[in-house]
Amino acid sequence: MKKRFYIIPLLLFVITSCDYDDKLNPVPSTLVSEITAFENVGRINNQVNGLYATFKGGGFWGSQYIYYSESRAGNFVATNLNPTRGGLSYQMSVDASTGDVDNVWTQGYQIINACNLFIERLAINGEELLGANVYQNYMAEARFLRGITYYYLLHLYAQPYLKDDGASPGLPLRLEANTGLKDYNMPRSTVKQIYEFVIQELDFAEQNLPNSYSSALSNTTRAHKNTAIAMKTNVYLAMGNYAAVIRESDKLVPNSSPYKATTGVANQLESNVLNVFSAPYTSNESIFSMPFSSNDVPGTSLGNAYLPDGANASGLGAAGTGDYYLLESGVVADPDWKTTDTRRNFVFATPAGTAAGRLWCVKYKMGTPFADYIPVIRYAQVMLNLAEALAQQNGTDARAIQLLNAVRNRSDQTTTFSPTTKAELLDLIFRERNIEFFGEGIRNIDLVRQLKPIPAKSPRGGSPVPEVKPTDPNYIWPLPTSETLYNKDL
Repeated sequence: MKKRFYIIPLLLFVITSCDYDDKLNPVPSTLVSEITAFENVGRINNQVNGLYATFKGGGFWGSQYIYYSESRAGNFVATNLNPTRGGLSYQMSVDASTGDVDNVWTQGYQIINACNLFIERLAINGEELLGANVYQNYMAEARFLRGITYYYLLHLYAQPYLKDDGASPGLPLRLEANTGLKDYNMPRSTVKQIYEFVIQELDFAEQNLPNSYSSALSNTTRAHKNTAIAMKTNVYLAMGNYAAVIRESDKLVPNSSPYKATTGVANQLESNVLNVFSAPYTSNESIFSMPFSSNDVPGTSLGNAYLPDGANASGLGAAGTGDYYLLESGVVADPDWKTTDTRRNFVFATPAGTAAGRLWCVKYKMGTPFADYIPVIRYAQVMLNLAEALAQQNGTDARAIQLLNAVRNRSDQTTTFSPTTKAELLDLIFRERNIEFFGEGIRNIDLVRQLKPIPAKSPRGGSPVPEVKPTDPNYIWPLPTSETLYNKDL
């Protein structure tokens, strides 16, 4: 495959002025080469930070993966149908040449290749420089990020595991660094093979990541043992391996309240969900989040896309481009989501004008420069993963009901669920996940992993988008032309 294919510039070359002899024999002190980038502890740590920076890029967890996913899933309406702003994802009409499809794929494989390159280079002399423990820590961080990137790509580009026990085509499983033009032809591994690989990566990460770091910031923004465990509950849930979800969740979630991890970082349910989305963004509920600052923003951020624009934001104190508002018949219409629920504070209504009453997601509320942290996984998600697995395995499981009510009562102390059937309990958990995590990139995953249809979207005064069934060709995204044109094994 001869193309720009995911070649990752781990290195920054800064050439300063030099005399004639220097030009003939240049050895600039500011040159950080592919080898010298790994020649001391400080530079290696910078390369680790670079892996996280690639993961939180605008094409992936910095914004686009999340809002493309959310635009599909029935809670949001796209106000801008321009293909560059996710309009085709919203309309479920992407094709292999659509920018959405190419952007997420390219960023995803850039993350994977950055991890591959880091792993290869660190293996040369990293253990000698760092010592065995830190060397394994860094390897585990790279393998963790590589594994979860494959996991997230699966939910857009591959059929659900439960469709056929993972027998469908998955993704090209690239484990070698691409650093130049050569033959990169590679067939797709099966969905099952990719999931099994992700579990291997997360098992290694759990074994080799540190229990915790020295600061709340690092405990939130760098992977530790509990991060790997939490992500395994996601992966096993998508595989329908409910016994494994329970086994992994039990490492973090006690049998009864108070729900708080007893080893590693003391991850727990924050007493007020609003704190999770407020500075300093380092609550113990935030098992893993992507950090941003005024000097480090992902381009078109979630806050920019979700916050209302101009007059629609009157009284809010911050404005964005208003690309996505909340569908009137989506999550905001759930009859069990009371107006007194604390999570209703994440919904803002335009107060006046032609769009009066239009509802917006304001979880990411900072406004310019739109530097809110973005959660990847929260303790509440592990609790509801566990509740779902218990319900799937045991029916009206008492512990599952307690976990469901713990998440609900954190924000609404006037509601207690008492389901009498397995189907009712699973429906309540599914809806609670929608309320708890709307806007966070989880809804599309929840729909697809369970082989549920993508809901129709009929916005007031807008063009309807029909329901998409799991058997429809547009249920998942195609592989992008930029891949299939050059990868002749697809």
